[in-house]
This record gives sequence, C-alpha cells and structure tokens, in this order.
Amino acid sequence: MLKCVVYSWKEIYEMCEELGRKIDSSGFKPDVIVAIARGGWVPARILCDVLDVRELYSVKAEHWGRVATPGEAKLVQALNVDLSNKSVLLVDDVTDTGETCLIVKDHLSSLGAKEVRIAVLDHKSTSKFLPDYFVRKMEAWKWIVYPWSYYEDTRDFIEKHEMGDKDATEIQRELKEKYDFDVDLRVIEYVLSSGRD
Repeated sequence: MLKCVVYSWKEIYEMCEELGRKIDSSGFKPDVIVAIARGGWVPARILCDVLDVRELYSVKAEHWGRVATPGEAKLVQALNVDLSNKSVLLVDDVTDTGETCLIVKDHLSSLGAKEVRIAVLDHKSTSKFLPDYFVRKMEAWKWIVYPWSYYEDTRDFIEKHEMGDKDATEIQRELKEKYDFDVDLRVIEYVLSSGRD
C-alpha cells in the first residue's frame, strides 16, 4: 500500500538550512545553482540565500507522471548558459530513481561546467546513485508530499483512486487511513469544487 510523508513549510526551510550547512562545511563553493523544475525551485532559491550564491538558473526535466506512476526521465527544457569553468550545484527535491539528476548533470557538464555536484532534500534507497548532499535518506519507499505540490498531490490521489464521487469528509478520512496523507478539509473541498462544473 502506498504511504506518504507530508512536509510543512517550516520543515522544508529547516531542511534547506541543514543542506546548505552540509554543502558549506564540505568546502564546495558553487558559482552557480541550477534548479530542476519544478521540485527543485524552492530548495534552490533558499540555498542561494544560505550559501550567498547570486546566479540561479533552471532546467526542466520530467520523470514522474501522476502520483507514483513512473515514466522515462527526459530533459524538457535545456539551459542556454555558458558554464565554462564554473562550479555548479544542481538542486532537486528528491532522488527517486536518480535518472533525472543524472540526465541534467550530463547536460550541465556539456555546457562546460568545471564541476557539478548534486544536492537534494530526500534521497531514496531506490536511486541509482548517491547524491553529493542530502538531508534525509528513505529506506522504505514512500510518496513525498512537499508543500509546493500539496494541492496537486491531493488532486492526483483523488483522481487516481477514484474518490471524486465521495464527499470531502469521507475522502479526508480515506486519505489519512489508507495513505497516511493528512489533508486539510478545505483543500479537499476546493479540489472537488474546482474539478466539477
């Protein structure tokens, strides 16, 4: 049965601070931070603040479709920046299979980066590689609900598990009992009302 881990904004900020300190104490001084869109945007911006890095860029790579539905990792939007002789910190939220990070790392190296290191908040043991920096390691696979995808994940769970014909309270109870996904009732109500005409 699919289980969830749900993070608050406060937890995310504290994890980003911890990640920044790990990077700093390793002696790595990035000239540039590149976020993998969309999951890496928030952590990358916080890391810019913690590490005092001014250059922030983004690439778009996709791997997951709907909740826990695997697909093939691919680069969707490339970076058009000369990274010659620059140290680059590549940031994403999680390594599930690790394929997304590896594809983007190769892309950044092809743009002339002197060195590319990878930082994520969560590292899953299912990943094909160990990132240079991470905060939490997850041995048992769970779906992670980050605060920036709370509505999206709620919508996807309701749709994928065909709960749309139930009332909000029943959906809330089922999400909590079956998936450890504790969703605010007002979010479920909004998702249901925005999906119905």
